[in-house]
Amino acid sequence: MPEQAKTEIDKELADLRREVVEARNLVIKSDNLLKNLHAEVKAVGKRHEDFQRRQWVSSAAAYVLFAVIVVGAAIMVTSARSSSATSERERLEKMAADLTGQMEKQRAESSAHQTAQRGAAEVYKMMTSLPGDERLKGIDALMKLDTSRLSSLERQALNDRASALRRESGDAAFARGKIAYTRNEMSQVVSEMERFLAMNPPQDQALDASFYLGIAYNQLRKHDKAVPLLARFVEGDRRAKTRDYAMLLLAQSYQEVGQNEKALETARDAAGAYLNSQYQSQFRGRIASVKRAMSGGTDAAGPGVAPAAPAAPAPAAPTPQAASPAGQ
Repeated sequence: MPEQAKTEIDKELADLRREVVEARNLVIKSDNLLKNLHAEVKAVGKRHEDFQRRQWVSSAAAYVLFAVIVVGAAIMVTSARSSSATSERERLEKMAADLTGQMEKQRAESSAHQTAQRGAAEVYKMMTSLPGDERLKGIDALMKLDTSRLSSLERQALNDRASALRRESGDAAFARGKIAYTRNEMSQVVSEMERFLAMNPPQDQALDASFYLGIAYNQLRKHDKAVPLLARFVEGDRRAKTRDYAMLLLAQSYQEVGQNEKALETARDAAGAYLNSQYQSQFRGRIASVKRAMSGGTDAAGPGVAPAAPAAPAPAAPTPQAASPAGQ
C-alpha cells in the first residue's frame, strides 16, 4: 500500500516535473518568438525610416528639378524675348539704314540729274549761240557730258543738234577744201579735209574727201599718208570719172614709199581699164619707171614729179550731200 502511494506520488511528481519542463520550454519558445517579433518590428521600422528618408530625398530632388526646370524655362522665355527684341531692333535698324541709303541715292541721282541738265543746257547753248566754228566746242563738250542722266528726249535733242552741226560744219569745211584745191593751196586742202573727215561723214562724202586729201598729200610729197587715202577712193568708187587720175597718183605714191609691186599693179590696172584716158602715156611711163626701179636701174621718168592735177569744178554752196568727184 505505501509503495503504491509512493508510486503515485512519483508519478504525479514526474507529471508535474514534465509540465514544469513543458511550461519552461513554452516560456522559452514564447520568449524567442517575442525576440523574433521585436527584431522583425525593429527591421520593419528601419525599413520604414529608410523609405521615408528616400521619399524625402526624392521629394527634395523633385522640388529641386522642378525649380531648375522653372528657372530654365524662365531663362529660355526671357532669352527668346530678348532675341526677338534684338532681331526686331536689328530689322528696324536695317530698314532705317536702307531707307536712309535710298534717300541718299535718290538725292545723289537728283543732284546728278540736275547737274547733267545744266551741263546739257550749256552744251546746247554752245552749239547754237557761239559764232562760226566755235560751235564745234559744243560737240567736244557733248562727248565729255554724261548723257546717261538725261531723259531720252533730252539726249535726242542734243544728238540731233550735234548731227546737224557736224553736217553744217563738215559741209563748210568740205567746200573750203575744194576752193583751196582749185587754188592749188594743198596745205589748206589738208587742213579742211581732215577736219571734214573728223566729222564722220557718210561713206560717199568720205570717199570724196579722201580723193582731195590724197591728192594734197601726194602734191606735198607725203606719200605715206597719200597711199591709204587714194587706195580708199580707188577701191570705194570704181565709177568715178577721176579714178584714173587717182590711180596714177596712187601708183606714184606706192613707188615713192618703196612698194614697187603694188605701184606696177596699179599702173597696169589703170592702163588696161582706161584706154582712152588722157593719162595713158603717163601710165605707160609709170610702168616703165617702176620696172627700171625693180631691176635696179635709174628712174629716168622722175617718179618724184607728180602729174598736174586736173581742175576741180567750181565749189557749190554747202549742202547735206557734197558733190562727188565722180561728177567732175
